[in-house]
Amino acid sequence: MAEKTYLDLRIRKTRKAIRNAFIDLLAEKELNKISINAITQKAEINRATFYLHYKDINDLIDSILDDLLADLKKILIDKFEESYKPGDELTSLILLLEHIAENSHMYKVLLVTKNIPYFTPKLMDLLYELILTTTEQQSIQKTEDFLTVDTPSDIAAWYGTSAIIGTISMWLGNDMPYTPKYLAERIIQLNPFIPAKNKKI
Repeated sequence: MAEKTYLDLRIRKTRKAIRNAFIDLLAEKELNKISINAITQKAEINRATFYLHYKDINDLIDSILDDLLADLKKILIDKFEESYKPGDELTSLILLLEHIAENSHMYKVLLVTKNIPYFTPKLMDLLYELILTTTEQQSIQKTEDFLTVDTPSDIAAWYGTSAIIGTISMWLGNDMPYTPKYLAERIIQLNPFIPAKNKKI
């Protein structure tokens, strides 16, 4: 059992080194200019070790994005498996921004440099699903002062998704001048599709 735990820790440590090396390189150059040799040199491993964990660079990218999106889904979507409660928007947004702040180097590379262009659409799909679920639950519950009564849920979700992604990208690009909590509160206050009573900070 102890040996298995040691092996698991070593695997996680090696994968983390590979991923960190790749993200560091991605911050410096375009994706098509990054080689496996460059990754292994920066991670201080050999090519054979890389291939024990990933088939190629595309497999590495898929693994990174799958794990990131799984983390985001756990933070955002799973919370709404239970019924909507007023104020959930702010709580979820703070959790999202705290997670991004804790992994700011990676998210800055993915959202600001856009060297992996298909990450942003995947993130937008996830946020769209969350916002659509929220607005539909608000509408079903006939939330007081809910401003999207006459607005289709998909339009509200399009607006919210674009506003949040754009704001996060600018926040990261400016080296996060505001705390996650402060930024989340301001986004909630500015959003016209959130009930007024839920904006009280």
